[in-house]
Amino acid sequence: MIALLARSRRRSDTARPAVVEDVIPALHDALTGLPGHTLVLDRTEQMLARSRRAQLPTAAVVLGLDDFADFNTRVGRAHGDQLLVAVGERLATVVREADTVGRLGDDRFVVLVDGATLLAGPELVAERILDILREPFVLADEEMDPVRISVSAGVALGPRLDAEALLRDAGLALAEAKSAGKGRYALFGKETADAEEGRDALAAELRSAVAASEFFLRYQPIFDIDTRKTTGVEALLRWQHPTRKVIPPDHFLPMLEESGLMVPLGRWVLHEACRQGAALHAAGHRISMSVNLSPTQLEGETVAADLGAALAESGLHPHALIVEVNETTLMHNTELMVERLVAIKSLGVRIAIDDFGTGYSSLAFLRQFPIDILKIDRSLISSMASTRESSMLIHTLVQVGKTLGLEVVAEGIEEEGQIDPLVAEQCDRGQGFLYGRPLTPTQLDIFLRTHLTQDAPLWVVPPPQGAR
Repeated sequence: MIALLARSRRRSDTARPAVVEDVIPALHDALTGLPGHTLVLDRTEQMLARSRRAQLPTAAVVLGLDDFADFNTRVGRAHGDQLLVAVGERLATVVREADTVGRLGDDRFVVLVDGATLLAGPELVAERILDILREPFVLADEEMDPVRISVSAGVALGPRLDAEALLRDAGLALAEAKSAGKGRYALFGKETADAEEGRDALAAELRSAVAASEFFLRYQPIFDIDTRKTTGVEALLRWQHPTRKVIPPDHFLPMLEESGLMVPLGRWVLHEACRQGAALHAAGHRISMSVNLSPTQLEGETVAADLGAALAESGLHPHALIVEVNETTLMHNTELMVERLVAIKSLGVRIAIDDFGTGYSSLAFLRQFPIDILKIDRSLISSMASTRESSMLIHTLVQVGKTLGLEVVAEGIEEEGQIDPLVAEQCDRGQGFLYGRPLTPTQLDIFLRTHLTQDAPLWVVPPPQGAR
């Protein structure tokens, strides 16, 4: 392709030279100077052609920086760009001159290798690349400590029908590596193809499930740490599969997001939760109703209108509704998230940051948002007794909440011994199986009537490990 463009330029030196001069640089990524997507496709086609002629092994290694959006949020776009340039430069030192390093866009790079590079096996190539990227990066800011990053890789071996097929399969393997825990590589093979078929099947099942109204809500109590009295409930989504048991959200929420089904289903969740909250109030249970908002709901333009409609239809007082937003969601597009949360806050509802402590929030970051509640992630509560670091972090997180004048809720309380440290830290609320499991509306009514009439609150015996 480059040779063809060069010949075209020589034939047209006097005719529109600026246009041709603009075409050649466009083949390279403007930030890193590496081959861009178009040139990578061309190089891949050339590599596959050589492979077919000479029967050489070929491979594409697609690399993705883990949590790069969070890095950009924490340190700024300029430092993020410096890191991308440094990654590209380091990758160029790993491969032979005959191999290709390119940038596919955002935080994705590709390494095209064939022949002698693969003699030791594609696994060794991937390991070597990841090893060299684990070494710290020194950026231009002298006041900034060396940066360590996590990178995942997907490897696809040739031959393939065309370049797009090879890069696509490497991309699927990359997705598999990230879902397996990040900082590792995955080799495209039958398992990857089977997993992709399984994803397609799940997407089809979810579309049918939404159409057939197979989803329902359960409600988990939230209690006051000091008095052990119920102060609210959180609405949790469940799927009643027609041929299997009830399916928890971890198994289907990511696919709901990817397939675009989360927005209409999330709208139904809002209406159903508000309706149930109003019913609780009518029965004399003046407690709050918490409901989660997904990233796609928050990014959409109708989220505030959807909330307003759910409140108006149900008659639930806005202050009784708490919307929960995942901490990492706020970090991906801070300006848009502030805009969305301000609009939501104007309705009179309260806003909670869920899974707090798993991201990289600072006081300055949190002050941007009109929030009322911090919910400490369950992973920190579960490790509180066994690790000093978790105890110290919980102390810090509670103090962050106090500094900002926010209510603090501890999630995932499953053992009696976890209560006293939270009382000592002056944590406000708690949630977990020790107090109450997710309940049906009928179970919840019985639970609330029992807890509101008992002098000593009734504690629920924790279910067997793994039962959720």
